[in-house]
Amino acid sequence: MFFDGSGLSGFFEFLGILSALIILFGFIIVLVSLVLGYFLVKKNKLILPTVFLYIMDNFHPILLKLCLMIGTEDTFYRIGIDFYNRYYYQPFKNAERKVLILPHCLRDIKCPAKLGVNGIECVFCERCLLGSIIKIARENNYEVYIVPGSTFIKRILKEKKPTGVFGVSCYRDLFYGMNYLSRKGIPVQGQPLLKDGCICTSVDVEELITRIKDNR
Repeated sequence: MFFDGSGLSGFFEFLGILSALIILFGFIIVLVSLVLGYFLVKKNKLILPTVFLYIMDNFHPILLKLCLMIGTEDTFYRIGIDFYNRYYYQPFKNAERKVLILPHCLRDIKCPAKLGVNGIECVFCERCLLGSIIKIARENNYEVYIVPGSTFIKRILKEKKPTGVFGVSCYRDLFYGMNYLSRKGIPVQGQPLLKDGCICTSVDVEELITRIKDNR
């Protein structure tokens, strides 16, 4: 059955109204995010954290595009990571089964450790600082994994079922990892690398250790 002229007109009118509502909704999301982000960055305060969490979890692509118009990609990731750290600080601290996820790129280039079923198995050779981080984390009741990729992380989550996850990674990967965990309702904390790349990266070890002890 074909549309008559009035039917087509009504259909396109409906599409026009729907499009306008979608645009309006997007504008409201962006406006609210800008206000909440301003208080987070400039005033060091979390305003309407549950609302901001919902927006960050579900509408981050829109916020990223906006941020690219007025700033940089890293700026968006920094704000997102800072928000998740603040929002989940207490729930993570209260979590009973915590895991610490470390990236394999922190290893020394001559690292003798081998890849096992749970990631890189540190041999504590002292060529890098991973051994020291792992020891302190374990002393503070963390399970620790050095992973070469997201496949290992997903398997760890499935098998170990942690109630809190602390991740270390570059800004981009850290944000999307925290976003993924947040949408699953898992309290999360994150520490960005000081220097990223595929090998010989670095992290603020002193800050990381302080946070590990603080969140035990």
